[in-house]
Amino acid sequence: EANQKLKHNNDNSNTMMKSSLILLISLLAAPALNAFQFMKNFKVPTHDPYEEEVKNKFGDKKLAVLTGTSSGLGRKTALALLKTGEYHVVGLVRDLDKMEAVAEVDGYDMSSFTPIQCELNSFESVRNFCEKVDEFRLNKPIDRLICNAGVYQPSLPDAKWSVDNHEQTMQINYLSHFLMISLLMKSMMDSPDPRVIMVGSVTGNDNTVGGGGVYPIADLHDLDGFKAGFENPVAMADGYGFIGAK
Repeated sequence: EANQKLKHNNDNSNTMMKSSLILLISLLAAPALNAFQFMKNFKVPTHDPYEEEVKNKFGDKKLAVLTGTSSGLGRKTALALLKTGEYHVVGLVRDLDKMEAVAEVDGYDMSSFTPIQCELNSFESVRNFCEKVDEFRLNKPIDRLICNAGVYQPSLPDAKWSVDNHEQTMQINYLSHFLMISLLMKSMMDSPDPRVIMVGSVTGNDNTVGGGGVYPIADLHDLDGFKAGFENPVAMADGYGFIGAK
């Protein structure tokens, strides 16, 4: 019994010594830990292999991607952005020779303008365009994606079909732009103020022919055309017969 009491006392003593030791270590370590609180948000520096090249190519300018740059609103938008001196503009165009002539006539600053060819009536061409944009920008984020390009053929008697077998107006004006947005969205994530801008002109103005309440109203009904697959011979999203002005 005396041995058991002795053993019990020794166990208690060991436990108390361990507790005291842990407390002492904690007290000694606390100031050291507090001393490094300023480093809690510290991040290990990483090397950016493109940093110097991006700086040389873009400087402090924002990067804008604009579709339909060689005519109409796109042509004026590109010129307005370039005149601010705050943007490098990547212009999507069908005809590079035409774009070169327009840029010369309008006095584009070609050091801040890069045209890239693309056919919006082909999904493959849109994908190739996005790949070229990503190669060109290196790791520079896209700040503005301006979806401006479009066709409007109100007097067209019969539907015309895209490379992908969709009615070409719908593919050029909408489907290809939605594909482009989905492919370039990741490239915009690091921009401090990214914007995707959808441009509407005639259809948004009820003071012009074809806009507002002017016949035919762009009623999509129940999207029966999309439900049917929206491929030749289905030309309209509502599933009805083709109307070029609609």
